[in-house]
Amino acid sequence: MSAAGDRVDLLVVGGGVTGAATAAAAARRGLRTVLAERFTLGNPHGSSHGPSRIIRLAYEGAGYVTLAREAYVRWRALERERGARLLLPTGGLDFGLAGTPSLRRTAATMESCGVAFERLPAAELAARFPQLRLDPGMAGLYQPDAGVLDADACVRALAGDARAHGAEIREHARVRLLRAGPGGVGAEVNGTDLQAGAAVLAAGSWTGSLLAEMGRPLPLVVTREQVAYFAAPGAGYRPGTFPVTIEHRAGRPPMISMFPRLSPEGGVKLMLDRNGPEIDADDLAGTVDERALAALTAHARHRLPGLGPVLAAETCRYTMAPDEDFVLDLVPGLPRVGVASACSGHGFKFGPVLGEIMVDLITAGTTARPVAPFRLDRPALVAGRPWSPA
Repeated sequence: MSAAGDRVDLLVVGGGVTGAATAAAAARRGLRTVLAERFTLGNPHGSSHGPSRIIRLAYEGAGYVTLAREAYVRWRALERERGARLLLPTGGLDFGLAGTPSLRRTAATMESCGVAFERLPAAELAARFPQLRLDPGMAGLYQPDAGVLDADACVRALAGDARAHGAEIREHARVRLLRAGPGGVGAEVNGTDLQAGAAVLAAGSWTGSLLAEMGRPLPLVVTREQVAYFAAPGAGYRPGTFPVTIEHRAGRPPMISMFPRLSPEGGVKLMLDRNGPEIDADDLAGTVDERALAALTAHARHRLPGLGPVLAAETCRYTMAPDEDFVLDLVPGLPRVGVASACSGHGFKFGPVLGEIMVDLITAGTTARPVAPFRLDRPALVAGRPWSPA
């Protein structure tokens, strides 16, 4: 445990999946590491809580496929090391109107990357997945490696790994007054000074405000997204029968995600992706959007007519970059400060890899992994055009 005023090698700000993974990767490499989490690990105010996140190889960009392949290996290794079940294979279905651009690009990328998948024309899609009420002209892509990560268990396992290798995790620890200089980074953590050789900002919704305080504003938008769980009678929605499913659309919302029923008392999870209103990072209300819930319920009745009523509703946060890509980089002019943020609603699955990337960048200034599209100096961020949910 580091005492107040001690110098450590790395300060990680934020205890979600990326921050916990960064702390674990740093501690494994022998860095004296402190992770500061403003709330508690697994808190409901961020983007890393709950029972389920999709893991998949079905992506539009080849770089994401490369990172996802490594993520599968690292999650399985963490399962073995921590003795915890984290990843449940379910298979994955992407479907929509056959000409939907995102669906076509996903198929093309999987083909170019050698990902095993099946093309399902309308008749075969309907026969394989009778739970779905399809619209005319719909087709699907089935990828057998997709599955569900237990988000809460994953964060606990990463934090446990970090602690096991010597990292200190401070909960209820708010970081203020980050100051970067030639010798490293200074920060005020709950009013106490902490000196670190380097810092990684993985604070989710609060990353933008931390960067702004350091004079490095970033055009990020925080949204509150609506999630609901629907009663699923019978055996037709269990894992192995109903896959994790993404419906691709040409308009808003661009995707609707659906999860199998993961427990006897649970329900089928549906979410309108990238559809929620913009909020302030400090808005912790988590208020259910009744209009969004009504739209989600109407879609569930149309697309999955076998589902029953809503069992529960909740919200989660997205931190969006204008181009919906990640931000993984050292801050220009502040080479001892890294930022890992704006995962834009699809970052959880990559957690262990993102941690390795950030430690690579902090310790060596570079990484062998394909992160060029995630730099801070890319046009979408330099132009400052904010992402819009409209």
